[in-house]
Order: sequence, then C-alpha cells, then structure tokens
Amino acid sequence: MSNIVVALVCAAVLVCVLNLVFTVGMARRLRALGALLSQPGPASDGHSSPGGFGPVMRESGERLGAFSTTTVDGRPVGEDFFAGGPALVAAFSVGCGACEERLPEFVRFAETFPGGRERVLALVVGTDGVAEKLARLEPVATVVVEGLHGGPLCASLGVKGYPAVGIVEPGGVVRASGTLMHNVTAALEKV
Repeated sequence: MSNIVVALVCAAVLVCVLNLVFTVGMARRLRALGALLSQPGPASDGHSSPGGFGPVMRESGERLGAFSTTTVDGRPVGEDFFAGGPALVAAFSVGCGACEERLPEFVRFAETFPGGRERVLALVVGTDGVAEKLARLEPVATVVVEGLHGGPLCASLGVKGYPAVGIVEPGGVVRASGTLMHNVTAALEKV
C-alpha cells in the first residue's frame, strides 16, 4: 500500500513539474509574440498601424487607379471626384468591429471637412446591415456601396483592410492614409 502512495505522489510531482515547464514555455512564446506585435509596421505617414500591420490602402504619394461607379443617390462618380481639391476618403466594411468603433469619429471629422459632402467619399462594402451605415454617412459624404471587396472603388483605393481612411489630392494622389483618423488629420495640419 505504501508503494502505491509513493508512486502516486511521484506521479503528481511529475505532472506539476511538466505543467510548470509548459507554462514557462507558453509565457516565453506569448512575450515574443507581444514584442512582435508591438513593432511599428510600415505606414504611409510615419504612424504605425495598430498591431504593426502594413498599410490598409494606397500609401502617400501613390496614385489611385481609374474607376467608374454609382453613388447610392444614383449619380455617377469616378476619378474626376478628386479634381476640385483635397478629398477625404474612407472604406468601411459591414460586420467590422473596428469600423463600428471609428465610424463616429469619421462622421464628426467629415462634418467639418472643407467642401462638405461633395469632398468626402465613403465606401461601404457588404450587403447585410448597410442601411445603418448609410444613415450615418449620407448626411456628410458621397456614399458608394459595393457588395463585395474588390469592386471598382475598392480596387482604385487599393483597400487591403478596414477601416481605411485617407486624404486624396487633385489628380488622385494620396497625401496620407491609415486606419485611424489621426493618420489623415496630421497630414492636413502640415498644409
């Protein structure tokens, strides 16, 4: 009987030691992953993207591609949208948590953007749940809805992630872009 107890105690100690070894190994891996995620990634205006990820749309100095599409009002819109002066652009996706978080800040900024709604172009990607975003965006922006990622405006902006915001100069050249409003507001302050 005492041999069984000793064997059980030894087995319990062995399990505890193995558990400790695995816990230390996981802590090291998590620390390494945290360090990797905290490294700044490339961004168009010197600001790092959250989590160190790359750009979410075309970067500063890049030219938008040609496009032709229709707004939710039924008006045609193309690259001539950018002929009248700097324009604020954004791309939001239905079902995107970060888009929901940042949409109110975008709307507040768009309300005061020079030129008003005619200088603000917002893209909503998705089909279900579009009405809520439209209700918030239409008063402050020219809005385009594309059912799937990769539509004409999405491709022109070079959208790789959501939300994407940017300032586009006349001629379709991106001045600044990013996923946070400060990515574009900082570029406007430099002018």
